[in-house]
Amino acid sequence: MPRRIALVSGMLLLACGGRPPPTPPPPLEGDDESPGEVHIAGIALPRMPVEVAPDDPELEPGWAATRAALTMATPTPPAGDEWEVETWADGALASWMRRRAEAVAEAQTALEPARHAEPEYGVVASMLLGLAYSRFALDLHGMPVPRVFEGDRERTDAFRQAMRDAARPLWLRALDAFGSCARTAAEGPAHSLAHWRERCDAEIRSVSAMLPDAPDDGDED
Repeated sequence: MPRRIALVSGMLLLACGGRPPPTPPPPLEGDDESPGEVHIAGIALPRMPVEVAPDDPELEPGWAATRAALTMATPTPPAGDEWEVETWADGALASWMRRRAEAVAEAQTALEPARHAEPEYGVVASMLLGLAYSRFALDLHGMPVPRVFEGDRERTDAFRQAMRDAARPLWLRALDAFGSCARTAAEGPAHSLAHWRERCDAEIRSVSAMLPDAPDDGDED
């Protein structure tokens, strides 16, 4: 069955397409926002650059598309027999992976104009793109192991490896987007971009720790 998931994961590259643009994403915050704070899908962002707002024409389409990708519910494996898990992998999981990849690709397309606009918009757009990719990767990385595999270390490891393999290209795309955010913020003239550079640098460190060659953090018995 993990082999089926590995084959399904190939759809991510087809749906996302293009050159990799780019931790787990930051912890979810409450819905209440302090003055000046902005959230997207529960994720707190640095204070917005001067004269930049989520509903600006330059940013609004990408912001909406990113929110749609970030708020897509993640399926969980059924608790039944192996044949039910196989049906889930071929059906619900495959469909979710395809739709989520398409949603992230739509967010990237919508964000591209802002990424290449003024630095104030570029840092925000690249941050959003990085979050879209990294949250998708995190959901794959954290997918619960089907209960039917409990007690079978080989199948458990194979399932986790399939999820890590599917997440890896997404982590790399997140790295690229967060890197673009950090570079744009460093080169921009506005002092208000300093917090965005710090945040993007922190995201880069977090994503790097999640790549397969980083120390394993979740395979304990």
